[in-house]
Amino acid sequence: MESKNIQAALAMPADAKDEPAVQPASPEYRGKAGAAAEQFEAQFVREMFKQIRKTTREIAGEDSIFANSINGDMMDFADGAVADQLAKQRVFGVANAILRQLLPEEGGNIHLKNGGAPVASDKQTPGPLPDAQGLAAFAPPLLPLNKR
Repeated sequence: MESKNIQAALAMPADAKDEPAVQPASPEYRGKAGAAAEQFEAQFVREMFKQIRKTTREIAGEDSIFANSINGDMMDFADGAVADQLAKQRVFGVANAILRQLLPEEGGNIHLKNGGAPVASDKQTPGPLPDAQGLAAFAPPLLPLNKR
């Protein structure tokens, strides 16, 4: 019963007239969401730097300057500072992607996909697919793979 309600809600077109408009987010909320998104991007960059340093130590030769982790804690601190600065500039775009999903555009709703044509069909037809129905993953190969 509940799944029918969910399917009915998803089948509604995004431009339904009875859908009330979402109120724009307040500047205070936008500021908090922006700060949280930047903190997430900074954490993402820190983890990336951490993995880069770890991999560099693992593949470094015995006589390489990257083989030992002298002053590793200071390097972690420096990586964190660089990550914070990169996140404030939103260099990687992670914070922007998060904010696009969290905050509605001014005066509008966050629209889901409309109930138009399906992306994939669950109808499977044997043999070649003359009318392009069915899932391509289950279709027979176009070229025989066992010829030599």
